[in-house]
Amino acid sequence: MKDKSIILVRTNLLDRDPWLARHIDCLRRENYKVLLLCWDREGKSRDRQDENKKDKFQELRLKVNAMWGVKVLFFLPIWWSFVFFWLMWKKWDLAHAINLDSVIPVVIAGKLKRKPVIYEIYDVYVDLMVLPRIIRRIGIFLEKFFMRCASVVIIANEAQEKEVNGIPNRNTAVIYNFPPDNFKKEPAQRNGSFRLFYAGVLYHSRPMNLDKVYKAIENIDGVSLTIAGYGDAVGDIQRWAKKNGNKTEFIGRITYDEVIERTMKSDLLFALYDTGVPAIRYANCNKLFEAMMCQKPIIVSKGTAMADMVEKEKCGLVVDSSSVDEIGKAIVRLRDNPELRNQLGENGRNAYERKYNRHIMERRLLALYSNALKGPQGRINHAI
Repeated sequence: MKDKSIILVRTNLLDRDPWLARHIDCLRRENYKVLLLCWDREGKSRDRQDENKKDKFQELRLKVNAMWGVKVLFFLPIWWSFVFFWLMWKKWDLAHAINLDSVIPVVIAGKLKRKPVIYEIYDVYVDLMVLPRIIRRIGIFLEKFFMRCASVVIIANEAQEKEVNGIPNRNTAVIYNFPPDNFKKEPAQRNGSFRLFYAGVLYHSRPMNLDKVYKAIENIDGVSLTIAGYGDAVGDIQRWAKKNGNKTEFIGRITYDEVIERTMKSDLLFALYDTGVPAIRYANCNKLFEAMMCQKPIIVSKGTAMADMVEKEKCGLVVDSSSVDEIGKAIVRLRDNPELRNQLGENGRNAYERKYNRHIMERRLLALYSNALKGPQGRINHAI
């Protein structure tokens, strides 16, 4: 399979998708030639040219300003035309589309060129917001139609199969969004406050209950909160930090390496997304795997796939994310019980090493590519 050409298609920039960056590095190490078609929705990025990588990796960006959220629908025909043109013009052996907003031109070009297509689903799009039942049914129908058309379907966790009521493709595999193993043991006890840390996208359309965490720690002594990220909710977060600067800090957008560094120096992570958003109930947040890798406990929302994993691996606490009182009690419990905190962290780290580490997921990913490139006779042996 050496020197096979792969085209990856994603409606976001590479530096905002650490999983995709790791994916590309994995393929390059196996001598695949990789072309990434991506969308700079702000139109502000500068083209990068890495002389050491350009023989194995090329990145082409559509620079068209577009809104995030529902309004992006008006710009999708431009994106699809860009992708379809490159797919029809370039020579390639396999195309890999990420999410419904990219898969349509990839499937059409794949059929026309008789090439294999991988369809990877980070999130089921119609579940990213609460929609009327008929619209959700149409969205699920489209998801399943393109699942049938793909050579291979990749999902982020087992719960997504339940979310769409079954995946109509026998070549389906789960690949968790694993972080690289950058674990460094921190001193068991440090002076200063008990530190909570959150890094991620900060959009009102993806409510993460940061306001409830902020309220929960207002009257808890010895606890501080650091938030990093970008999005339309930044203004609210900056106001909280200004109002209570000694307990809440906003540091803006940071690199993924700094996210991991700060995670390892924190005492507690949390992923308290609003379960009123359907996709949240089925998603495994990156924060969960980062907490596992960094040997840190995590607090997650009740009634989610993340909660099921946290309870199974005994690596954190599960709370009602709408309850300031429950969030506060969980923080106090972990602040005051370092033995529990350490045990939960160790449980998560052990689970990461056994089940969710880079080498396991990379082997699974490469097997998918190898089998897809063999044609219809190649079948994966680790389907859900």
